[in-house]
Amino acid sequence: MRFLTAVRAELARLTATRIGVAALVALMTIPVAYGGLYLWGNHDPYGALDRVPAGIVVEDRGASIDGEQRELGRDAADAVIDDASFGWRELGSAAQARAAVRDGEVDFALVFPRDFSADLASASGDEPATAQLGLLTSDTNSALSTTLAEQAARSVREEVTAELGREASLTLLDGVAQLREGLVDAADGAGELAGGAASLEDGTGSLASGTASLASGAGRLSGGLRELRDGTRELPAQTARLASGVHEVRGAVDEAAAAVERLEGVVGEASSAADAARADLVAALDAAGVPAEQQAPILARLDGLRQAAAGAAGEAQTAAARLPELQRGAAELDDGAARLAAASPALASGIAEASTGADALASGAGTAASGAARLDDGAGELVSGARELRDGLRDGVEETPATTAAERTASADAIAEPVEVAQDALTEAADYGAGLAPFFISLAAWIGIYALFLLVRPLSRRALTAGRHPVSTALAGWATPAALGAIQMLGLFLVVVLALGLAPANPLGMLGFMVLVSAAFAAIVLALNVLLGSVGQFLGLVLMILQLVTAGGTFPWQTLPEPLAALHQVLPMAHAVDGLRILVYGGDAAALPGAILPIAGWLVAGLALAAAGAARQSRTRLLRELRPSPLGG
Repeated sequence: MRFLTAVRAELARLTATRIGVAALVALMTIPVAYGGLYLWGNHDPYGALDRVPAGIVVEDRGASIDGEQRELGRDAADAVIDDASFGWRELGSAAQARAAVRDGEVDFALVFPRDFSADLASASGDEPATAQLGLLTSDTNSALSTTLAEQAARSVREEVTAELGREASLTLLDGVAQLREGLVDAADGAGELAGGAASLEDGTGSLASGTASLASGAGRLSGGLRELRDGTRELPAQTARLASGVHEVRGAVDEAAAAVERLEGVVGEASSAADAARADLVAALDAAGVPAEQQAPILARLDGLRQAAAGAAGEAQTAAARLPELQRGAAELDDGAARLAAASPALASGIAEASTGADALASGAGTAASGAARLDDGAGELVSGARELRDGLRDGVEETPATTAAERTASADAIAEPVEVAQDALTEAADYGAGLAPFFISLAAWIGIYALFLLVRPLSRRALTAGRHPVSTALAGWATPAALGAIQMLGLFLVVVLALGLAPANPLGMLGFMVLVSAAFAAIVLALNVLLGSVGQFLGLVLMILQLVTAGGTFPWQTLPEPLAALHQVLPMAHAVDGLRILVYGGDAAALPGAILPIAGWLVAGLALAAAGAARQSRTRLLRELRPSPLGG
């Protein structure tokens, strides 16, 4: 094929002189040197952070936490230093750390201030304060070191937060364990309370019945005393009259006693006079010579009088004998009536007071009966509530887990760090350098092709002058840099795989795709040079810079401004990066055509535009275009 002859001629031209060979070799090594050195330099920067100098200052004075003196700043600083994630240097003060960062002795510094522990401890007090962790940075040392410093500070904050959360959680869980023990005791007590409440309910039932009877009896007593009060309301006046009458009776008795005494004397005198009169009568009758038989009826009648007088004298004596007793009785009756009269007002008043008290008793007994009934109802509710409390506490005991100290410690650890990232890497780069490899391989491919076109002629002027077919001429102009680019990609592949240890999931696919990408880039740069000449070569540099930004090799392309994000979807380097990621990391092969087809489209479009440019140049040639190349041919 004629275009192969043109390729051989172009290669012969490039290697015709020593300077040409040297220039070609130098340009061929550019992608290998660029890609290899950059990936080597960024192979594992995070694994070498312990060489980054960083300062740490502990001014924390400590604080009492749960009765124990703690220096949380010192503890955190020791943990950071032991971790050796950076080249930590302990400095004496915040001022010294500031000077060290300013002078570049350390890239950044962490400062635990004096009140660090006290502020952390204040969270459980009345005036909580947020603890401050000082971070001293200077972008003069490195902007990236500032980012790393911020990550280190966040790690310290998270570690301190997790530790405090672990301790607080353990305290809480210990409290829950103690609470469970208290619930067990409370449930037992509630059971006893329920039993006592049942007994109380029985007692209040009896009390309610008794107070009801009391209220009934008090009502009857009140009614009776009220009647008695009404009946004795005139008692004082009546007893006063009685006392007066009895006193009069006593006087009459005394007068009767005196009369009886006088009567007794009179009767005695009459009896004596009757005896004397009989004797005188007998004497007179005898003197008169009245016969005895005649005297008898007269004397009989006189003797009857004498006997009646004697009987009256006896009765008078008997009555006189009983008069002292009668006088004493009348005196006692008089005294009693006087005392009764004197006591009756108090008696009436007492009865009235008793009636009033009985009324109050009846009212109070009624209230007591009502209260006792309510008490009985309340006791029933107390029994129900006590049983519910007992059952609720028992349920609480069952629902509160019984844990050991080891289990509580494990739970506190889980609470302090509730989320553990379980990464399931569908594809994974071995290290930081491997993560950047697809981007820098794609960039090296463009740089390699761009550099080759500093020597390789886009089109053979002689072929165009000789009237060869534009397509064949364009293919010849593309084939030479494409072949040299394939050699560049092979060299870069060997360096990153053998020298740098990159282990692609699909090595052959990766190499083939790299050659395709280089060939597509060759077609693009060829088209720019054919269509625009030196301006096109310059635009190739501009296009490289634009793709350097839009390819999404370092940050996700979605973070780009919208115009640049739109270019990401179009420009070839972005698809080159996507394809290499699939082949290097072992992504979904079904997604690979989404990278290959756009690259192939750019390849075809570049060749088509180059052929169109070749056709245009074959029709119009300038004399200066026929001058020999400085490198021969």
